[in-house]
Amino acid sequence: MKTIKLLAILIAFFITPLSQADETRGFYIGAGVGSTSLDDKDNFFSDIATISEDSNTYKLIAGYQVNRILAIEGQYTKYGDVNFQVPSLQNRTVYDWSPQALSLSSNAGYTFNNGLRPFGILGLSILDLNQSAKVLDKENYLGLRYGLGLEYAPISLRNLSIRVGYEADFFYADEEYIYHGIYSDYTLSKIYDFTLDSFYMSVSYKF
Repeated sequence: MKTIKLLAILIAFFITPLSQADETRGFYIGAGVGSTSLDDKDNFFSDIATISEDSNTYKLIAGYQVNRILAIEGQYTKYGDVNFQVPSLQNRTVYDWSPQALSLSSNAGYTFNNGLRPFGILGLSILDLNQSAKVLDKENYLGLRYGLGLEYAPISLRNLSIRVGYEADFFYADEEYIYHGIYSDYTLSKIYDFTLDSFYMSVSYKF
């Protein structure tokens, strides 16, 4: 009898985590809204213009929660407009972006029994700057998507979760210039890096 009881306890011990893991699995979709910010680290524009960001960032989220720790997540991000204004022209906007990004990332964290889940995001993104004029050589860039946040799934609403987080797309722009020398012309290049980021809140539903 003691052996049977011990066996039952051991079975319950191993099955409970598995059943809890199954509860965390599933596809989810969501939407979010947040701020927009551009960091021009190499002062590509800052030497001649000031940067201002208009409107919000909007996100559409779709992913699959593999277990308590890992999810695979895709996002469409529509950043707010980024305006480049010249102080000497009474801060008139002379150039702007309307950036969008598609990303695929791993979402790693841990789901606690109380519904809280701190997490980190790491993946790749494809950015479309939608420039108002061809200032940068390219329109599309490959970026690094990273971020962190906190998700909460209320015990009474297991399929619904609320997330607050920070996410960024970091990318390089390799610009080429023609230098007119005394005897010949040279093609020079310089790499600039930018970071588009957002603090946001989102709501997701798991199927």
